Amino acid sequence: MSKEKKKRYTLVLPDELFEQLQQVATDRDTTVVAILRQFIKLGLLAVQLKKSDSAALLFREGETEQRIRLF
Repeated sequence: MSKEKKKRYTLVLPDELFEQLQQVATDRDTTVVAILRQFIKLGLLAVQLKKSDSAALLFREGETEQRIRLF
């Protein structure tokens, strides 16, 4: 961990959501906290994209591409 200041936040999740996060973490051989950090970074990127009319978030699987509608 870096020497930068850290903030602590208590997050209460429904059991089903936590179990899904735990499964993702297990599948990726990491922790739920690491997965949550990655998801937060992705969410922050989506917020930045929302500010620009010319930016889009795309989901591509094989030859299929979908534009993700942002909030």
